[in-house]
Amino acid sequence: MSTEHGAALAYPDRRYPDLVADHAATSPDAVAVRQWDSVLTYRQLCVAAGEVAARLRAHGPQPLVGVCADRQPMLVAGLLGVLASGAAYVPLDPALPPARLRDIAREAGLRTVVCDVLGAHLLADAGLELLPLPERPSPGPSSDGTPDRAAAGNAPASGAPVDSAPAGHGSADCAAAADDLAYVMFTSGSTGRPKGVMIPHEALTEFVTSLADLAGLGRDSVSLGFASIGFDASVIDLLAPLAAGGTVALAGTADRADPTRLQRFCAEHRVTVAFVPPAVLPVLDPSGLPDLRVVLTGSEAPGPEQVARWTAGGRRFLNLFGPTETTVLVTWFEAGGEWDRPLPIGRPAANHWVYVVDERLRRVPDGVPGELLAGGAGLARGYLGAPDVTEERFVPDPFSGVPGVRLYRTGDLVVRQPDGLLHFLGRVDRQVKIRGQRVEIGEVEAVLRSHAAVGHAAVAAVDGPGGVQLVAFTTGAASPQELHEHCTARLGAAMVPARITVVPRLPLLSSGKVDLDRLVADTAPPVDETPFAAPATPVETEVAAVWAELLGLARVGRDDDFFDTGGHSITAMRLVAALRPRLRRDVAIEDVLQGRTLRAIAARASAAAVLGEEPPVRGRPPALSPAQQRLWFLERYSPEAAAAYNIVLAERLRGPLDRQALADALTAVAARHEVLRWRIPDADGVPYAVVDPVAPVPLPVTDLSALPTAERERELAAQLAAEAGGRFRLASDALWRHRLFRLGEDEHVWAVTAHHAVFDGWSQAMLYDDLATAYAGTPLPPLPATYGDYVAWRVDRREQRADSDLDWWTSHLDGAPTVLEVPGDRPRPAEQTYPAGYCGAWLDADATADLHRFAREHGATPSAVLLAAFGLVLASWAGQDELVLGTPAVDRRHPDFEPMVGFFVDITPLRLRADPGGSFAGQVRAARDELIAALAHPEAPLERLVQAFGLGGQTVRSPLVQVLFNVFNFAAPRLDLKGLVSEPVPVPAPGSAFDLTLYGVERDGRMRLEIVHNSDLYDTSRMDALLDSLRQVITRGVGHGALTGGELAPSRGVVAVDSPRARVRPVRPDHSVNVPPATATELAVAAVWCEVLGRDAVGAVDNFFDSGGGSLAAVTVQQRINRMLGRELRVVDLFRYPTVRALASFLDGATTADGTDDAVAQALRRGAARRARTRHRAASEGEPQ
Repeated sequence: MSTEHGAALAYPDRRYPDLVADHAATSPDAVAVRQWDSVLTYRQLCVAAGEVAARLRAHGPQPLVGVCADRQPMLVAGLLGVLASGAAYVPLDPALPPARLRDIAREAGLRTVVCDVLGAHLLADAGLELLPLPERPSPGPSSDGTPDRAAAGNAPASGAPVDSAPAGHGSADCAAAADDLAYVMFTSGSTGRPKGVMIPHEALTEFVTSLADLAGLGRDSVSLGFASIGFDASVIDLLAPLAAGGTVALAGTADRADPTRLQRFCAEHRVTVAFVPPAVLPVLDPSGLPDLRVVLTGSEAPGPEQVARWTAGGRRFLNLFGPTETTVLVTWFEAGGEWDRPLPIGRPAANHWVYVVDERLRRVPDGVPGELLAGGAGLARGYLGAPDVTEERFVPDPFSGVPGVRLYRTGDLVVRQPDGLLHFLGRVDRQVKIRGQRVEIGEVEAVLRSHAAVGHAAVAAVDGPGGVQLVAFTTGAASPQELHEHCTARLGAAMVPARITVVPRLPLLSSGKVDLDRLVADTAPPVDETPFAAPATPVETEVAAVWAELLGLARVGRDDDFFDTGGHSITAMRLVAALRPRLRRDVAIEDVLQGRTLRAIAARASAAAVLGEEPPVRGRPPALSPAQQRLWFLERYSPEAAAAYNIVLAERLRGPLDRQALADALTAVAARHEVLRWRIPDADGVPYAVVDPVAPVPLPVTDLSALPTAERERELAAQLAAEAGGRFRLASDALWRHRLFRLGEDEHVWAVTAHHAVFDGWSQAMLYDDLATAYAGTPLPPLPATYGDYVAWRVDRREQRADSDLDWWTSHLDGAPTVLEVPGDRPRPAEQTYPAGYCGAWLDADATADLHRFAREHGATPSAVLLAAFGLVLASWAGQDELVLGTPAVDRRHPDFEPMVGFFVDITPLRLRADPGGSFAGQVRAARDELIAALAHPEAPLERLVQAFGLGGQTVRSPLVQVLFNVFNFAAPRLDLKGLVSEPVPVPAPGSAFDLTLYGVERDGRMRLEIVHNSDLYDTSRMDALLDSLRQVITRGVGHGALTGGELAPSRGVVAVDSPRARVRPVRPDHSVNVPPATATELAVAAVWCEVLGRDAVGAVDNFFDSGGGSLAAVTVQQRINRMLGRELRVVDLFRYPTVRALASFLDGATTADGTDDAVAQALRRGAARRARTRHRAASEGEPQ
């Protein structure tokens, strides 16, 4: 029959704090908790816990005390201190919404909460007494954040300060009885109220003893602290290791949220035991964690394929199963070898027993499914303040014959096979696991029904692309958006429905229950009862039609918000591009960004000037855009910079690849997009475009299939890096190239490297769409225009608006700092360099959803939120109260250019002010306004701004903009080749054009943040820390918008750069000649300058760049001086010696080709003759001389 008992295991009649105090007495300087270089020894832990306990006792007896703190070592001291005081702790996870925290505090009847600064902010208005955690102790032995082997285990932390209190002080005197409560863990409640599970001390002591025996915990173990304190797995992570004398490696918020950082954290802390949720197992690399001996997992069924990955090399892999009501664990199973089926949940843990029963609580035979009943030493006392629910779920054991023995009805549907192993089949009630968290569907329904405009609500759990998700159906007048915000404010992220549909009524079964299957399966369009205001004017109708088409909507109402319906800054540009020719009005991007609703956008469009511009003129000879001219100049100025402007994409292709079809498809793409056939030579220092005829695109193949797997992947990475770093010669090379790597019969990697002059980030989507179409054998239609047409159109637009936009920029940036100096690890070289380093991190799905929610609530885009957070972090690190950084502005304002590959990007400066006393929400609004204003003035390119402010002569750093904010408001494109499955392959950036660049792009509902930095200036560890700061500001800021800039990103104490030349001031060229040239070389240099700058005369101390000279003019000067004087002048020399006199002195130190000065005299005579001819022509045509 389906019953089984676990082994009998003795456990001490001791309270948990006593067990920890024993280790403090015997090994006071052993490390108890570590988080990088923040360490608590057992002595320090017990002293801090004793301080908490003493202060709680001074406040009088309290049965329950809350703990709400960020993930830092003192959090553990807070938990231990509450237990030592004789009270039970109630964990309050600061990641929960404040309303949810207040609900838990109210249900628990809390009077006091032990908290840190974050917890105090979250609970400031909850009417609770807030007891601060003790101050953080001094750092431990490792100042660089890398624990050594001794410190990571139980060896003394010799560098940490040793408190004077005796070992074991403070937390050893726990007077609680075995049946007194140790903690109350709140879980989802079917009544709509959270349920508090009451765990007594005896159950806690039994569990930590049992787990130590099962997992081999001891003084040499280092356990990963990963779980949230509001999740019962935290007892595995935080409490059990300390009872065994081991070390807790407590992962911080940023480290636990990003797989790459978590991998590094585990490796560098030398974690030996880790509870890893099933969702995290696939994203960690077991081979990189050689110290990890035991992997524990649970809460959901782990993928069977994970067993072989994690048990390689003899590592143990244990699948744990148990509800909170059984103190974490009731059954377990140790797996090994290859598995191709779901893992069983195993057999009962020590001191526990289970039964499998039918709905009448009768035992069922092996092989027959039934509900799991659990009994044993780990059983909870029941539910706090809910005797009826306790009586329903905790029932007398009818099988043991022992009075007073109870069983817990888990609600889990299981089957026991003849081999004695239990297998989990699902739920018999309405409880589900969402992202590892237990969710009571009834609670979600109750929260929905609590909205005043909801009549009825029903929620179902369905399989979605990211696993199980909730879908909700409501009746009444509340819109899905309103209900989503209502739930987000009251429920944890896992409990918020992924989709909410408003229906006229809820269909019922004959039993009277809601027919959820019919609701979910019904394919008819959901009926939205929200009042709909139809477009009321012809312009509103036109705007609504384009809006709906762009975002794939059935309809758009007058009061719909563009961003709430899925729009972002890029789609706003597309909306403007489509509206301009249809309305014949000069609709601008700010009309969408500021108007937001259909009503407001249409009103602004109606008030816009009638459009006078003609469609783009076709067929002009192709010219270079200002941005392309700048890239050409940078290659001439600093050849080592060339790789910094390579864009690299790589895709792993699985399936039967047709190589010839891929090569033909690439040729078809090049035929359609003329710019991919451009080369950029020059004549006399002036670059121009040459369009090559259509020809087959080379697709060389490198075969790596014979190499072993690990070596093959290493070689692939090395060759991809070499491809990425290969320089393009703009004058002679095709400006995109391809390589195919063969890894196996049905596995390849295709890599494309393109020069930025012909390709930008937005072009990736066009390339992938066209490539997929052509690979499938469908001809590509010709484009309505060429990239050369775009450049000509842009020049025409710029001529119309350049002066007004330049006036706006010179006013807007007047007085702004010209330098943003993030402190580096090494001195800045005398000339700008370009080697790249890289780091990256993820915002998880919940944090990304919070980011979008916060943006919607504050009338901003996610980019504006990220910009505000980035600005605060940069200001904190650089010690500046204001700063200028750049952002790419995509210019595809005409619909003819939207489907085109090319370089449509200008760098736009953004002026941000960091207000330490202003709220994060205010910073976001300011960042939003700055983005809108900057995008509204696109016709003054960065090169012209640099010239206008006299910043063009810099050689140390890029002028005006040293940091780039490059966050895409769209999901990363996916390559969909017929018959193949593709997966992006990350390729490190081959160079860094700026000091640092922040990239952001959303993939599969998560935001990926990456920093490419100049590795001559910064170590990756410093950029990791900056990225960590950024993620913390984002997650805390979007969760608590009232937090100030100073609270989110306090100053790091760096002195700001504020020299007299560190502020932007417009430069007015001074054409007066104060000091005339004197020597022959000065006269020759001055003659060349006059020709290039269009001046009659220049002075010996005139600065070339202050006199109107720019980058391209500098190249022309360089070439003419070399040709006329026979010198080997480099472009960089003009930047180093920017006055006539300085450059002439430098030239006098060089030698001519024939060693004479005749070239100087000849050059002067030729220059004088040319100027005379020019004056004569001007006079004969009646022009003023």
